Amino acid sequence: MRNLKILITTIILSTLFNSSLFADHLKGKSKQELDRFLKGRIVGTPAEFKKILISPAKKSLSINKEQIKNKNTENIDKILKNKSLLSVLYFDGQNVVVDKKSDKIQDDTKLYSFSISKSFVSYVLGNAICNGDIKSLDDKISDYVPEAKGTLYENSTFRDLTNMRAGDTNFASRKAGSATFIYAGQVIQKKKTVKEYLAESSNLKTTKKVFNYNNFLTDLVARAIDLKSPGGLKKAYQDFANKAGTSSEMFFLIDDNGWPLLHGWTYATRLDFLKLGIQVSKDWNSSTCIGDYLKNIESMRDKSDNKNSEYAGYFWFDKKNKSRHAQMRGHGSQRIHIDLEKNKVLTYHSITGDYDNKSFWNLLK
Repeated sequence: MRNLKILITTIILSTLFNSSLFADHLKGKSKQELDRFLKGRIVGTPAEFKKILISPAKKSLSINKEQIKNKNTENIDKILKNKSLLSVLYFDGQNVVVDKKSDKIQDDTKLYSFSISKSFVSYVLGNAICNGDIKSLDDKISDYVPEAKGTLYENSTFRDLTNMRAGDTNFASRKAGSATFIYAGQVIQKKKTVKEYLAESSNLKTTKKVFNYNNFLTDLVARAIDLKSPGGLKKAYQDFANKAGTSSEMFFLIDDNGWPLLHGWTYATRLDFLKLGIQVSKDWNSSTCIGDYLKNIESMRDKSDNKNSEYAGYFWFDKKNKSRHAQMRGHGSQRIHIDLEKNKVLTYHSITGDYDNKSFWNLLK
């Protein structure tokens, strides 16, 4: 019976983190059950892992607030009260005009990123390339992570890995019983380390390089940055925080070997998630090396397993949205949406997506 419970928990966790869509196993749960999941995510899981702490920026970014009130903000208030929405922040390019949160959290609560974290890894990778720590997106991962030699991923490039096209459908797929189906559950339950998971792909040959969204690839890329960037990921993320002007301490989780779990486990306050999004937006439109890197991602966007979305470089692009934009998406309705034309940034966090988010998108019109 105990083994059966562990198996069920593993399947639930891996389903949670391996979906690029928004199907959510928490829909229909009672308020008490949802509250337990929230506490587990923001308190329980971090308590079980070692963390890499990122200090507040040396100089905090001050953002002016001029809040608006209309039918959309009134509807957001209702959703916050009655559903699983936790926070909405909207920066219109000049001011924060919507600042709403649930009573379930405080302004200093460290919220989970889930797969928003993947986009942050891409941004940090761009900086590593610009700094010369990693030569290019076309370098092989095994040139930076020795443990990748002799595995399925030996000849995978950073471009392959960040576009989710590593040719690993024979190893990492969402089918029950496959390695990636249980990856997130295994590492979070500490049944396996990232290094052990990588070793399981030894002697496998690559398959056709089609879109194959999975969590492991981000952790492999993050390991390369950690090994090759002076000061490792801690300094890389500290530089990101300093540039963004974060106000509070952030952290991300690592496994027992010190390998980063950045496929979904970055924690920051709601305001700092907004600040990080604003910084990515500023850099995207800048005439700098990191700006060129981000615009290159935009040019690489290609079909995903979501008919309404394209994907590249750990960023999503909504095919129905005709404006220039980029999205950082996390399971269960976590999102940072960047309007690249007007530097608008919308962020929201949730326990689960049990609500209609039309009011959020109306803000951008």
